[in-house]
Amino acid sequence: MNLYELTESYQQIQTLIEEGAEGLEDTLQSLDDAIEEKAVGYAKVMKNIEGQVVAIKTEEKRLAEKRRSLENNIKRLKESLQDAMLLNDKKRIETELFNFNIQKNPPSIRVIDEEMIPKSYYVEQSPKLDRRALISELKESDIPGVELTQGESLRIR
Repeated sequence: MNLYELTESYQQIQTLIEEGAEGLEDTLQSLDDAIEEKAVGYAKVMKNIEGQVVAIKTEEKRLAEKRRSLENNIKRLKESLQDAMLLNDKKRIETELFNFNIQKNPPSIRVIDEEMIPKSYYVEQSPKLDRRALISELKESDIPGVELTQGESLRIR
């Protein structure tokens, strides 16, 4: 019997109990045992999957560190080649496989003193709710337009 069928059986027994039927204690006990067995099975599967998730996260972290290391190696090699080209006064090198050029990057901004920049260059941003402050305040008093809700979820220990 699967979990869906067990749930359906519980609902039918609940109806029979409410109607006053007798002798359902044994059936109810067997269903209790069955759902407990199913719950244990579910928990085992979830723990196994959680272990896989941890292993994948660890591997993702390891691969991200490896990627960053490789990216840094590329950056150092590129900077080293650029320095060597500049020291030898070469802005361009052409070979059969690759062409190398030192060129200007697009213009960028370096802010020296933000206070001196005219306000017309600032972009207005819409207000953002401080949800933590709202939750904290709602525990003490009512705030129009907001209500405190609290759901439920299954915890397995």
